[in-house]
Formats: sequence, C-alpha cells, structure tokens
Amino acid sequence: MSAPHFDYFKEALTGESRWWSWIMVFWFTILGWLFVQIPITGPIPELARAADPELGAEIDRATADMMTGIDPTAAALFGLLFVGGTLLGLIGWLINRNTKDTAQKIFGILTGIGVVTSIVGLWKLMGVMNDPEANSTILKAMGVSPMAYMLFLLVFPFSLIALYLGQKFLHKRSILSLHTTAKKIRWSRGLQAFCVTWVVLGSLTAVGHFTGLSPINTNFDAGRFLIYALVSLIFIPMQSGTEEIVFRGYLNQGFAHILKNKWVAFIITSALFACMHLSNPEALKGAEDGILLLTMSSYFFFGFVACLMVWMDDGLESAIGFHAANNTFAAIFVNYEGSVLPTPSLFMATPNTVIDVPTTLLAMGLIAAILYKTRKPLDMTFA
Repeated sequence: MSAPHFDYFKEALTGESRWWSWIMVFWFTILGWLFVQIPITGPIPELARAADPELGAEIDRATADMMTGIDPTAAALFGLLFVGGTLLGLIGWLINRNTKDTAQKIFGILTGIGVVTSIVGLWKLMGVMNDPEANSTILKAMGVSPMAYMLFLLVFPFSLIALYLGQKFLHKRSILSLHTTAKKIRWSRGLQAFCVTWVVLGSLTAVGHFTGLSPINTNFDAGRFLIYALVSLIFIPMQSGTEEIVFRGYLNQGFAHILKNKWVAFIITSALFACMHLSNPEALKGAEDGILLLTMSSYFFFGFVACLMVWMDDGLESAIGFHAANNTFAAIFVNYEGSVLPTPSLFMATPNTVIDVPTTLLAMGLIAAILYKTRKPLDMTFA
C-alpha cells in the first residue's frame, strides 16, 4: 500500500494564495456566519413558546435580564468598532483591488486595519452580549422543539456560502479542492468512517457500562425520539461537515501554506477548534470545577485526530464521517444532561471527566487506526 501523497495541502499552491487572501476569505466567512445566523435562529424563541409556554416566559425573562446587565456604553463602542471596521475593510478592499502602486498599498493597509478592527469589535461585542443563563434557555428550546433544533443545526451549512464564494472567486480554486484531491467526493469513505465510529463508540460504551466504569441509564421517550433521531441523522452531518470544511479544510490548507509546516497547522487549528467550544456546557462546568484544560483536551485531540485523517486520506471524507458519527451517536444513543445537543437519546450518561477523557482518547485512537489500515491509495489525483 502506498504512502499518502500529501496532495491535499498542495491544493493551496494554485490560484490566489497570498496571505492576505486567506485572511479576507476567513473574514468574509465570519461575516457570513453572523448575518446568516440572525434570520435562521430568530424564530427559535417563538417555537419554544409554542411548544412550552413556561419555557417561552423563561426565555423572555433571561433575555430581559441579559439586556439589563449589558453595559450600553461598551456595547455601543464595540458595535461601532465592528460596523466601522467592516465598512472600512470592505471599501478599502474594493478600492485596493482596482488600484495600483502606492494607492494600492495605502488601501491595502486600510483594509487590514478595517479587518482587524472588525474582528476585535465583534469578539468584544459577543463577550459583552454573552450570558450563560440566556444561552441555557436556547438549549432548552432545542430540547422541546425539533424545529428549533433543526434551525440551530442549519446555521452551520448556510455559513459556508461566504467561504465557497471566496474559494471560487478570490482564491480562484475549485470548491472540490477544498474537500478532496480526488476527482469527486468519496462518499463511501465518509460512510465507512461513520460506521466504524459508531461501532467503536458503541463497543466502548457497552464495556464502560457493564464494567461499572461509566454506567448509562435508559432514557427512551417514544413520543419524541423518532423525530429528533431523524433531524439528527439529516442535519448533524451538515453541521459536522461545516466544521470540518472550515477547520480541517480551509484553515489547515491556509496555515500549512503560509507556515510551510502542516504539523504546526494541525496544532493551531486543533487549538482553535477547542476554543470554539469554550461556551459549551461541559466547558463551563470544567471551568467551575477547575479542570477546564482537562475538559478541553478532548476537543483538542479530537481536532488533531481529524487532521490526521485528512493527512492520510488526502481529503476530508473520513474526517467528516468521523465527526458526524460522533455527534449523531451522542444525539441518538448516549447523551448527558446539559449537552449542547439536548436530544431525547436512548440512554443518558453521567459525565465523569477523569474516565471520559481517556476513554475518548482510546476511541479516537482505535477509529484512526482502523481507518488507516483500511485506506486505499489515492489514484484519482489531479495532474
């Protein structure tokens, strides 16, 4: 069996790949995520109110308390930085693209200032607007309304629109090259990774239960299980696929190209992936218990193993299948109280970080080893 080609990371050698182009497209992706999220998630409070009036009232109270607790001066300042930086970045970039020499350099600098200001303003504004109680009510809304749950998951694939447009028109590379070096997406490889992950997770869960290391309790709710299971099977792969396309795909290709070292890129993107989950309930609980680093290590190693799958497969197919299977397994089979995906799974587990982290590492190692042994040489690479 031949060794991996590493061609996936060489895709960045074609088209427009100067460092500023990666920053601009990623910035456009952030803006796309923000503007898509607002209309898609807007109906969630009403859906929660229709499903559970008491929860609707709780959401209203949490929202009112959040608004009361916001420092209006700080919110206005950071909002102004975000809007002003966004406008400066967009206008500067458009002029930069249509000028030459000194003017191009000047507007390039202005574009950079605008982008940095926009990102910092948005980051600070989200910090000011973030409220754990309000966030928890949204999680509860997903738990009582399958439609709210579906809308939450739909935010992810729609956020890819800006990334795909940037890939096509700014980087001038095919969208397929962001997914794989093969001539077409290898769906069978993704399905194989999905099935292997379910089998490994199911086996380790059974071992943990019957040995008493990590017991689970029956949680079957016939009236709600089927609809949530269907939504999970249809829409979680879209959510998981989006995260893989952004982190293991776009950011890995970008950092590997700019830094000339894919292993450093893997560490950076895995750390960023972990940081993205810092607002998850288990992360907040870990911080409260003083074991945040241990809790987040699972996310870091999950991201790093997914990077290894991309490396050995020359594409995202296995990583997407692995990620989708992990999330659907939790949503459908074994979930836990306070999960970011509050679904009526068949069983419920009690989180135990000391046991869960090494079990997760073992599961990821087994899955990666099986997929490595069963991979096929890529004989469909582009010339």
